[in-house]
Amino acid sequence: MWARLVKRLRCPLCKEPVQVSSFRNTRIDISAEDRALAAKLRLLDCDFDRYIDAGLLVCHCCKTWFPIMQGLPVLLPYSTPFHLEFSNAYQREMSQLPITYKFPNQQPAPSERFVLNSFSKEWLHYDYDGVIWELSYEELDNRFRKELDVPPNARAGLDFLEIGCGLGITTCLAYTNYKADAVGIDLSLAALRAATHYRTNPFLHFVEASVFHLPFSSESFDILYSRGVLHHTYSTQAAFKAVAQCARPLGCFYLWVYGKGSIRETPFRRMAYAAEVFTRPFLSRSPDSWFARIFLSCLGVGYLAYNSVHRLWNPETQPLNFRRAVHAARDRFTPHYAHRHATSEVVSWFQQAGFSQIQVLDWRNMPSAEREDFRRNVGVRGTRGRANYL
Repeated sequence: MWARLVKRLRCPLCKEPVQVSSFRNTRIDISAEDRALAAKLRLLDCDFDRYIDAGLLVCHCCKTWFPIMQGLPVLLPYSTPFHLEFSNAYQREMSQLPITYKFPNQQPAPSERFVLNSFSKEWLHYDYDGVIWELSYEELDNRFRKELDVPPNARAGLDFLEIGCGLGITTCLAYTNYKADAVGIDLSLAALRAATHYRTNPFLHFVEASVFHLPFSSESFDILYSRGVLHHTYSTQAAFKAVAQCARPLGCFYLWVYGKGSIRETPFRRMAYAAEVFTRPFLSRSPDSWFARIFLSCLGVGYLAYNSVHRLWNPETQPLNFRRAVHAARDRFTPHYAHRHATSEVVSWFQQAGFSQIQVLDWRNMPSAEREDFRRNVGVRGTRGRANYL
């Protein structure tokens, strides 16, 4: 965790500022290009290159502390096995502090622990190999620019928050396009992989957090981005409301969720959805059981076959290997929730939250490998007033 991130973070329980007690620090060599950008953005100071590998974020209001381990701040409102691992590793450092607080002990949102476990398993073994799902990183960047309508001369300095960042690849694309701080949060330990992989980039920040207890102030980001995530919570609408509060006046929020077309369009999709509904309660509770591994491996073979056919009529689709095929099957069948929504429903959420200039993205304008996915699902963008990156 870059030391300066603490200024932005808030206690997820009471929203008060937190302080840091650092156990392990590193000074990271920053490139001349990044130093020049930091100076331009007025971020360059004596602590700009300080990275906190381990420590505690402390809320004196709640008398609660939150661990930083392997560079990842964990700002969940409840404790996990990660907290126990931290306590065992840093028991001596914690005992020497002048205060004695506790880790958070609130109840998670409904079934959130299942979601955390499922997605941690899903992303911990995915490779940074130039392909994500069936897209190359280049095509992913193309899609990202179309989703947010990033102009070629986008103004530098826009703060970006991705909800459900996974491995942080899109969060990195935000930094590349906007030349500013980009923050990615994820409920799962995929955030740990992102923090490790992008450790040397001083403009990328990753946090493990719950969408229902975001560790940020209201109206603190220029751009909010969430793709394929909020429908995996107990209530997509409640999650949307929680995220929308983080948008600054004149800010932009892009949301992509599963649509009704993904389950009703063809007899095959209706049968696949029926199988999903039947198996999800079992797989979501034991995503690493022998049954889950066998079932998902069989599905992975089916995904490989479908990918081969898909590539015949769309050569821009990237080939799946077996690991990525099983990953795709796990993403479809193991999350505890996978709600589907109508476009009008999502648009109404934006309206109720005070967004204007609401746009439903046209699937025909998207990269060819993604058009069918956009046609069946829902991508909506809204701004508060005139978009300030023009």
